[in-house]
Amino acid sequence: MHLVLSGEGNSDLGKLSYATDRFVPASMYYLIDKLIEQKLSYSLYELTPELIFFIPKAELVKIGKKLPPYTGKKIKKGQALFLINAITLAKVAKAKSIELEDDDVIAILFRDSDGTNSTSKGMWEEKVASIENGFKMEKFTRGVAMVPKPKSESWLICALKNKPYENCEELEERSGNDKSPNNLKDELDSFNISNDKINDMIQNGQIEIDKIDMPSFKYFSEKLKELL
Repeated sequence: MHLVLSGEGNSDLGKLSYATDRFVPASMYYLIDKLIEQKLSYSLYELTPELIFFIPKAELVKIGKKLPPYTGKKIKKGQALFLINAITLAKVAKAKSIELEDDDVIAILFRDSDGTNSTSKGMWEEKVASIENGFKMEKFTRGVAMVPKPKSESWLICALKNKPYENCEELEERSGNDKSPNNLKDELDSFNISNDKINDMIQNGQIEIDKIDMPSFKYFSEKLKELL
């Protein structure tokens, strides 16, 4: 199995080290890795990191601009948000599958749902649909949309707050705007837990991902497990 990943920023899935040309994972990747470990009984990153291919968002967009314009069926309103990103990632994953002679290549596209309280209704659904529609248009059946609602901090706060894992679905109704009062980014920062420590907590099981009872997380995790 190989993974082809693309995220939004360095602090979600991770980044590419241009000095070593290796993937440097962040918290959202470690959630993926823990799901893989639960299903396959090994950590992909610890055992075979060379099987992980990471494409920074800027590079994915650059590749997408070189593709012929999509001329298929009319795209429904709301489904174009990340459509080209998903089509591009699917093309890269299919090319990797041929290059590596491996039919078991999984592509994961990470995007935050974001939005404010007034715009968030339906936004998560539209963003997930736009990614899944892109994979379908490229006839790629091994793609997964990783879209926290409203953003990745909500999944982590669920496990780190004073009463971990309780009423976490409420976090999905919060604003994804970092400038809003009581925003999720500041709340996560208030715990004074470093990113490295959070990563360690996911790896060693202190953060129990099976207890993250949030629709956006469960949707993603179930989709990924189906492919593993």
